[in-house]
Amino acid sequence: MSTQSFEQKLTDAIEVARSAPSSHNCQPWAIHYSSSRMGCLAIDRNRALKGLPSLENEMLMSCGIFFQHIQALMQNAGVPLNWAWYDESHTATLPLPSHQEGLLCFYPEEPGMENPEAYRELSGLIQNRHTNRMPYETTELSALQQSRLQEIVTDSPVQLELWQDEASRKKVAALVYRYAALDFADKRAWQETYSFIHFDKNKPVDDGFFLHHLFGKLPSYAEWLFRIGFHPGLNPLTRLLRLPQLMARGFSKLVEQGPQYLALSVPEPNRHNLFLTGMTLAQLWLTLQQWGWSVHPLSVLVQHDLPKATLAKTLGMAHLPVFFARFGQIKVAAEVSPRRASSSILTID
Repeated sequence: MSTQSFEQKLTDAIEVARSAPSSHNCQPWAIHYSSSRMGCLAIDRNRALKGLPSLENEMLMSCGIFFQHIQALMQNAGVPLNWAWYDESHTATLPLPSHQEGLLCFYPEEPGMENPEAYRELSGLIQNRHTNRMPYETTELSALQQSRLQEIVTDSPVQLELWQDEASRKKVAALVYRYAALDFADKRAWQETYSFIHFDKNKPVDDGFFLHHLFGKLPSYAEWLFRIGFHPGLNPLTRLLRLPQLMARGFSKLVEQGPQYLALSVPEPNRHNLFLTGMTLAQLWLTLQQWGWSVHPLSVLVQHDLPKATLAKTLGMAHLPVFFARFGQIKVAAEVSPRRASSSILTID
């Protein structure tokens, strides 16, 4: 590793970091690196979700997760990164395509000590982390594990709250049953979501997901029924037949199994803090992954104002959550989601 150039180490880090989670698996990130030894992380607006205003929060957090992976990998590769928020002063040295919006600039610091073993371990955690929507074991977090998770957020703008009691499970499940149909109520948002669902397993794709990522293995007729029954063009019929409510009932039963939930809130939810929330979430998620646990975001409860406020009030949160999920020890392995090639993410001038 020590004989590699910075560009090669960056390329290798992106090859691993591209496994980072993002809403709908849209992977809204782009990296530019110039001969002046300065790089830029940007949001690719052609890939970013825009069906709901709140999705901008998730795009920022997704990019934060992605960059946290890169930064940690480069640290272990012996090339720590220094970075600063992207502003107008960077547009001359690092001009971006019109469809991309700069988030931060980075450049290599003085070379440090390489740690190949830590690099391999971190790479494995990142690449083996998959969003798992299946039932979990009933194992609860120990007090020591809870303390470890709280340590991760200590120096960040993020507040972490955890629940693992039966009363909370029933409350969260009731909220999911009450509000899950909102995913289908906004026509524009559902059209966007549906566009990321793939039905032809023989067709190569680099983003989105298949139905088995959501529900596990399904018979062909069930996939066909979903494809037709939830098609955006049939939205009035879908709602008339109360199919969203049927989905919400099944989803709430899964959510009630928990066994635990976590919420991240930010007292000052500006763009910078939301990005930093993503960086913190990356560390939390990989820590759980290291313990053999997985995370299932319950995005419908934070993407809409009413359920988000109701969730905060129901669970006694001091601030509105920007991320909420169930999590637990892995019982059934999750399927691997499609990923973009690193060559479509990184541009070197």
